[in-house]
Amino acid sequence: MAAVSDQLVGAVIAQSKELLILLDPDSLSFVYSNSAAESSLGYEKGEICEISPHDLFPEFSVPELTALIENLSGSEAKHLSMNTVLVSKLSGMRDYMLQLQYVEVEQKKLILVNGHDVTERMAETDQMQEMLASVQMNSMQDPQTELMQRVFFIPYLMGGLEQAEEREQPLGVMLLDISNLQDINSAYGEETGNKVLKHIGQIVIRLVDCREHACRFSGQKICMLLPSATRSSVQDLVKQLMRAVGRLSYAGYPDLEIKPRMGIWFGKHQADPETLLGALGVSYKEKKAKGDDLLVLLSPELPVSA
Repeated sequence: MAAVSDQLVGAVIAQSKELLILLDPDSLSFVYSNSAAESSLGYEKGEICEISPHDLFPEFSVPELTALIENLSGSEAKHLSMNTVLVSKLSGMRDYMLQLQYVEVEQKKLILVNGHDVTERMAETDQMQEMLASVQMNSMQDPQTELMQRVFFIPYLMGGLEQAEEREQPLGVMLLDISNLQDINSAYGEETGNKVLKHIGQIVIRLVDCREHACRFSGQKICMLLPSATRSSVQDLVKQLMRAVGRLSYAGYPDLEIKPRMGIWFGKHQADPETLLGALGVSYKEKKAKGDDLLVLLSPELPVSA
């Protein structure tokens, strides 16, 4: 087979459809870019060699780029692949799949950066991940309130209990009881009762730290996880809940009244989440039987081993 001259190889590289850039690792400057790199990123001929690597690779500062080069030189393979963003003068940030490797040009070691634009592919992947996350979240939600189902809420409660013990800060758990939901269902129909549950669920989602911190505890009760809760923060939450629930109204049912009641527990010690929730339910039921207080402090009896 006939030998291919260096000039011919250079001409082929220059015409490659892939981005090709040569980086001098000693001066941390670009010494060559092919036409594909310039045209795809919107730079004039030779312009890439006039800018700093950080201006083209914004995710890497000079120390980070130096460390990357050191890792590359220390690698047995002498090459690495990565996803990063490049600054395009045409369309801002673009996602690129790049490969970096050492090459020798005129007895000098340079770093060859070559790769291609994967922005659209990354966008499709992100969209698919968002769709999967949405489907997963929907499967974890109670269909009526759009809050977490109790079984999926348990890990978040367990995490809250562990953090409360580590930080020695109280964790708050609140039960919100729509005490007259059965009366609403009887007087106005279950469809109206479901609307009430949905609207209260939306109110709760707005007020808790994150969506995973609230669940459908039982038929007419909602459970909320309140990290680092204090008495004053709970009082503020109760006021906001009462104000928002009091504003709910339903066309055709001007006399429909929603009667929310709440129970709050403070704790900073480990407990089995299911055991705690069960004990909170019992404690709340006992307190509810004794009076009509809007807010009661729950003091469940937990097993010594919990």
